[in-house]
Parts: sequence; structure tokens; C-alpha cells
Amino acid sequence: MEANGTNKNVVLQNRELVLLTKLQLGITEKLINKEVRSWVEKAKVFIQNAAYPDAIDACNKAIEICPTDVTAFRYSGIARMLVGDQADAMEDFTQAIKLDPREIENYLERGFLFYDLKQYEEAVLDFSTVIDIDPNHVEALFSRGYAQYDLKNIKEAIEDFSTVIILDATHEGAWYNRGVARFDQKDYRGAVADFTETIKLSPKDLSAYANRGEARYLLGHHNSAILDFTTVIQLDPQSANSYYNRGVAYFDLVKYQEALGDLEVALKLKHEGAKHAIEKINQIIKD
Repeated sequence: MEANGTNKNVVLQNRELVLLTKLQLGITEKLINKEVRSWVEKAKVFIQNAAYPDAIDACNKAIEICPTDVTAFRYSGIARMLVGDQADAMEDFTQAIKLDPREIENYLERGFLFYDLKQYEEAVLDFSTVIDIDPNHVEALFSRGYAQYDLKNIKEAIEDFSTVIILDATHEGAWYNRGVARFDQKDYRGAVADFTETIKLSPKDLSAYANRGEARYLLGHHNSAILDFTTVIQLDPQSANSYYNRGVAYFDLVKYQEALGDLEVALKLKHEGAKHAIEKINQIIKD
């Protein structure tokens, strides 16, 4: 009976030892996680302050402690991308994706890197993965539209920009880029409408005025086009292209003196086509 009692005590003591060991391990794990989070947060601040080498060092320290920390790999990839270390950045983003295939930000960042590398098809795949996970992800839809445009997939680009507009009617970039895509498809009325919405959201967007002016000109709306080119000139007196385009519009309206005035300014601003246009008008006036 005594022997059995002794064995029971030994078992109880071992259980207590196991419980104590688990408690110690739990405390150690919490301390490790806290240290990792501290390095990751430091990396984030370093990136925000453009201290990219320091951010990379902080991420490396976090990864040394916890080689499976997804955020550390992502931040490291972002910092490396921003210092031009594209190969290592790609490895970091890819590793982050392997560790967590459902984390949207990893695909998004790698998609941006693919785009910067002009690997547009790969960028589209990453942005599409984000959209598969979150069909209403505005940034991924907009970015995919951008990449589709560079792939000359104009129809698909317009579809993505249109979806962005449905989700966020204040997204200036989507209106503007859809306008550019519609312009490329010679849908000048659609382009005018989109550039008009862009201008409502950003009244000093020079490109929107300039592009709307060109679309209006191609529709034969010369006076409206002149108004847009004039706005660009008022906002940017060094815009040689706007002086040239306004001069051409005046020429089509048989306002030769106004046309010559604008084309002379365009010539002074070194517009390549201005000299030939001036010679053409002078010849018409002589004849």
C-alpha cells in the first residue's frame, strides 16, 4: 500500500512539472511575439519615414526570431522594392504568399512590383487573385485596369474602371483612365463625359482639360475645345501643346490671326509641329 502511494505522489509531481513547463513556454512565446511585433512596427515606421535600409534591418531581426512572420516579409519586400532591390523584394512577397495564401496585401504588393517591372500579365494575375478573394477591392480593380490598358486589353480595362466607379463614384483616377481608354477606342463622347467627371472632382487637372479639349476637337466642337485649351494655358502658361492645339482649332475656324498668335507661342516653347503649321497658314494667307 505504501509503495502504491509513493508512485501516486511521483505522478502528481511530474504533472506539476509539466504544467509549470507549459506555463514557462507560454510566457516565452508571448515575449517572443512581443519582440517580433516590436521589430515589425519599427519597420513600418521606418518605411513611412523613407528609412528603407533601417526597415529592412528591422524586418530581418523579426524574421530571425520568427521565420514565419508574414508581415515582416511583406514589409521587407516593400522596403527592398523602394530601394530598387527588385529581385529580393519579389522573393519576400512570394514567401509571404506561401506563408499565408489568403492575405490580400501580399498579392497586391507583388502585383505592384510586377507592374513596375513591366510584367503586366503577372500583375493582372496577382490583382485578379485579390479580386477573387474580395470582389469589391477597389485598389485591385483599379490596378488591374491599369495593367490591362498597358496590355492593350482596352475593353477589359474599361470594365475594371467602370466597376471601380460603381463602387466609388469619387475615384478620380477611374474616371480619368476610363476617359483615356474610351478616347483610344474613338469613343470621344464617352471620353468627354469621363473627363468632365474628372474635372468635377479635380477642377485643376490639366490633363483632363487637355484631353477633353482634344476629344471635343475630334467631335467637331471647336469652340468648346478652345475653351478647354485656354483653361490649360491659364493654369500652365508653358503648355506648348495647348497653344498648338488651340492654334489648330482657330485655324479650322478660319481665325488665322488667332491661330498664328498661338502657334508662334508654341514655336517659342519648342513645339515640333508649330513651324510647319505657321508656314502653312502664311501660305494660305498669301494665296
